[in-house]
Amino acid sequence: MTLRLASLRSVVAAAVLAAVALTPGAAVAAPTLAWAPCTEEDLLGLDCTGYEVPLDHDRPRGGTTTIALARRPATDPDRRIGTLFVNPGGPGGAGRFLAAVADLLLPPEVLARFDVVGFDPRGIGASDPVQCFATDEEAAALLSRMSGVPLTAEQISSTLRANHEYTEACKRNMGALLPHMSTLNVAKDLDLLRRAVGDERLTYVGYSYGTMIGATYVNLFPQRVRAVILDGNVDPDQRANRRLANKFDRAGGFEVALDGFLRACDAAGPACAFAGGARAKFDAMRERLRQGPADVPPFGTVTIDDLTGFISSVLYDVRAFPDAAATLQALHEGLSGTAGRAAGVPPMALEALPPRGGLADAYAFNSNDAFFAVNCADAPLPRDPARYPGFAAAFEAAHRTFGRAEAFSEVGCANWPRIEERYAGPWDRRTARTVLVVNPTFDPATRYDFAVRMTRQLGNARLLTLDGFGHASGDSACVTGWYARYLVEGAVPPAGTRCAQDVAPFPAVG
Repeated sequence: MTLRLASLRSVVAAAVLAAVALTPGAAVAAPTLAWAPCTEEDLLGLDCTGYEVPLDHDRPRGGTTTIALARRPATDPDRRIGTLFVNPGGPGGAGRFLAAVADLLLPPEVLARFDVVGFDPRGIGASDPVQCFATDEEAAALLSRMSGVPLTAEQISSTLRANHEYTEACKRNMGALLPHMSTLNVAKDLDLLRRAVGDERLTYVGYSYGTMIGATYVNLFPQRVRAVILDGNVDPDQRANRRLANKFDRAGGFEVALDGFLRACDAAGPACAFAGGARAKFDAMRERLRQGPADVPPFGTVTIDDLTGFISSVLYDVRAFPDAAATLQALHEGLSGTAGRAAGVPPMALEALPPRGGLADAYAFNSNDAFFAVNCADAPLPRDPARYPGFAAAFEAAHRTFGRAEAFSEVGCANWPRIEERYAGPWDRRTARTVLVVNPTFDPATRYDFAVRMTRQLGNARLLTLDGFGHASGDSACVTGWYARYLVEGAVPPAGTRCAQDVAPFPAVG
């Protein structure tokens, strides 16, 4: 569950991050990282470095792996307080780019006093990236045999076979990092990075899967917590110990967000191009495409994978809602053979989601490979692939739009090597400072219920609710204000605090 860039820009607009020290604290050792100017085009103007951490933390004198970092230094170094580590999620999301957009994330007074450090977790991005295939072409050819929403016997069989072959390729080619990719190791790496920058306690903001990193850290190192924000939350206990149930609930989270989108559309009337029985129209399109592909001008051939991938992506970013509604209306008119208000409106691209991540001019599927390496290590799933079609039927009986896709999305874990090196709890260690948990009510990928559970499971946490849409919080001055008070003063919102979103999902026309 990565915080996608479109969603991140929504978060940026609300200035989600505000990170200054709670108190100056005692002096700490000088940083031990050797920073130098970044040479990659997307990171020019920042400082970069690599830091060696143990490949296996149980054997600290053994082999090592490199963690790649990028830093935007405090603009007023004489008043510098510390380092804010940030992670965008995934798993499989490279995090150095967050330092490059720090001026969009953080207010000037925070940038003046705080270094912002993004890091690519082990095996991801520039951190000794794992790789299951020799070339992009090999990876793409195998992934093309997988259906996002496999419905026919042929699609199911092809998807299961391709996932099995995918995992076998990872076993052959991923190398020494494969058994050491769990979140447990990422949290231990993060503590070494905290020490390397000279901070006595950790300041961290994690989005989406980054909340799993944060939850693991605060339970491994509860007295080393200075200020930790978890935004767009997983349910850590369910994810680690009941992954199949967790995936069922994830599908339900997307359904809740979709229903909210469709209801808001109808409520907006003329401001939403898809208004007027939006739920019925969407369901009719979904059921038609479940029967097979359709040729729909101006889109061309449209599949159920395309529709499911498109709407799931849209739900991440409230600012995409108006254009998405126009696209859905155009698709509805094309499928039904009617001409209406969408005529002449250029639609958004309607296609399945691309592979997860990738670096320019490098193997493009590292993020996808790492996604499985982390999830299959962290969250055991049933190991008999033949059971997954039954899971899919049960999932979609409850969650018609997203259940089948979610049930098959990690079937590659069925034959992944068994990994014992993971953290599965306890989750209730009392931290030195209160952890701030933040979540929108209509978050698709990390549903609001997960944030409620995260807050209850942690030993010292407070939930801040955003009544709004999108993946992780954004577009709310109220949320921004609480972030600033928490990070600057250590103040937490009163129990039950709710914030409004300042951007309407379908702004009034005219």
